[in-house]
Amino acid sequence: MEVRKITESKKVSKSERKSSQKGELLKNIYSSNLRDLLNICYQCARCSGVCQISKVQYFRPSRIIQKILEGFEEEILKSGILWDCLMCNQCLAHCPENINFADIVRNAKYIMRNEYQHSSGDYIAHKGVYTSIAELMSKLEVKPKRDMSWIPKECEVSDSGEILYHIGCIPFYNFEFEELNNIPPTTLRLLYKVEEQPIVVLENEYCCGHDLYWGEGKMEEFISLAQKNIHNFEKAGISKIITTCAEGYRTFKIDYPKIFEDFNAKFEVQHIIEYIYENWKAGNLEFETDDVPKEQISFTFHDPCRLSRFLPKSNTIMMKAREMFLYLKKMGYHFNEMEHNKENSLCCGVSSWMNCNERSKALRYKRLKEAKDAGDIMVTTCPKCILHFNCLQNDYEEIASIKIQDFTEFLIKLIKIDKNQNTNGKLKAEVK
Repeated sequence: MEVRKITESKKVSKSERKSSQKGELLKNIYSSNLRDLLNICYQCARCSGVCQISKVQYFRPSRIIQKILEGFEEEILKSGILWDCLMCNQCLAHCPENINFADIVRNAKYIMRNEYQHSSGDYIAHKGVYTSIAELMSKLEVKPKRDMSWIPKECEVSDSGEILYHIGCIPFYNFEFEELNNIPPTTLRLLYKVEEQPIVVLENEYCCGHDLYWGEGKMEEFISLAQKNIHNFEKAGISKIITTCAEGYRTFKIDYPKIFEDFNAKFEVQHIIEYIYENWKAGNLEFETDDVPKEQISFTFHDPCRLSRFLPKSNTIMMKAREMFLYLKKMGYHFNEMEHNKENSLCCGVSSWMNCNERSKALRYKRLKEAKDAGDIMVTTCPKCILHFNCLQNDYEEIASIKIQDFTEFLIKLIKIDKNQNTNGKLKAEVK
């Protein structure tokens, strides 16, 4: 009996240590006092003027901020109004004081859940199936074994190496959607042809945690996923993480380093846009096609919120994409901007699987009307944007003709690699 008691005591002690560590990490990404985050606001009300959700329902960020500053923070939290925020960060793009309202909402969601017993269930799309998968993965005892049958036969992958392709949650969406199935194999074919070494693809890959972090304010679960991911990365010996998902890119690039100070020293994070751009500029690949269209094909680009308004202003990923798009004109592909673009891009309305309703559909409809005016193809690089734009097309015939493609699907057929060129010892072969 005494031995059993000692063993049980050790287990509790270990659990307490983990809880204490998580509590320390939580301090890096959570603030309980919303008023302190808003003290520099001088009530210019620009946030309300540009707020996208306010176009389809009553929602005034400036009024919410005013009430918090006046001491009515508890009233705002109890009301639940902040669950309606799209967290698109359009307000941040126009705020003279750089107040990150989406970040404040994220903190508020944590408080609403833990102190006021709010449930996010009424706001989550698809009955919370996909966020539940992410939450299950955050549990210590859960070790996923992902389907690897999608990997092209010609692509050699490994469980260790320098470069990791983080697939993200796309395979889980296959239960309901098929629009994204081509993205992982297309991306892997490109990486495989450019790189000499096998690409790391993990069978036990975890969700990055973006949707739990931003959508539901489940920060402890987010930290658990980050810890599990980093353990995987270190075990695989990688130094570079490549992602095709705008949300995953933002999470690895910005949010993980907030929790773990040494993350950037260990891992380089690249979006596939940056990867292609870098190799293009280095002369490792070029844009060519043997089949130049007889008539110019017009296309446009939808800037996802996480790439256009959730990155530091020093990040030039959106301009890199446009530099490549403009270069394609000589190949018969004409790039047109939509009326709202870059940091002013319209949101699809369904960030983090939240708030898929008639109001967000109205925002999507407006965006697709802009896309139709700009071109025949709309390119983007956010899986949720693709899914929800495609969904809306089923309801409206006038926007059904627009072809919606992921960046990799659109560009891969226009990329060639000179197999006679050897750069850094890498023999290049044409991308099929």
